Amino acid sequence: MNKYKLLILIMFIFCVTTISKVNAKIKNYSLLGRCIYLDAGHGGVDSGAISNNFLEKDMNLLLVEKLANELFYRGAMVFLTRDGDYDLANTDINRKRNDLYGRVKLINSSNCDMYISIHMNASDSNKWSGIQVFYSDIKKENKKIANIVTQNLANNLANVREEKKENGYYMYSKLKIPGILIEAGYISNSHDNYIIRKEDYQNKLVKNIANGINDYLNS
Repeated sequence: MNKYKLLILIMFIFCVTTISKVNAKIKNYSLLGRCIYLDAGHGGVDSGAISNNFLEKDMNLLLVEKLANELFYRGAMVFLTRDGDYDLANTDINRKRNDLYGRVKLINSSNCDMYISIHMNASDSNKWSGIQVFYSDIKKENKKIANIVTQNLANNLANVREEKKENGYYMYSKLKIPGILIEAGYISNSHDNYIIRKEDYQNKLVKNIANGINDYLNS
């Protein structure tokens, strides 16, 4: 009889311990139940900006994949407009506009909580540098997202520029859910080009973008 009591006690302790661990793990999923659409700019025949064999499209995708993993780790459901080296155009006629339309269609039909689009900036001059967040005021929440993400980046990374309203971009004026465009640096700038290739910097950048997303969605 004592053996059975001991067995029951052991099983009870095991169940309580397991449940506590599960609950603790769930509480760490700060984005559980949230849906986020990530857009890696360019792709396929559209390389984006190029500098010394550095293709913007490749870095955009790498950062999006890292960000997707970080958000998934926090419990979010994550969708990607692309997960490989291709664009979303289905015709060569006005291919760029068709590609952007395909991205808009995917994101708008998702019913996600927000989107993040990742690009790299470029200029004819080497003097321009830094990370910058752009937003369209077509959705009033966009400015708030831009501000929160920018603050997270500025608190932990150097050379983060002030967020900027931009209503002239076709894609972002057509999106029906809140979101922002992040220019993760200037590949035309030697310093930005150098640090964005470093994995530690990429991970730090992605983590702070995710922190900004978390702060917005839980505000």
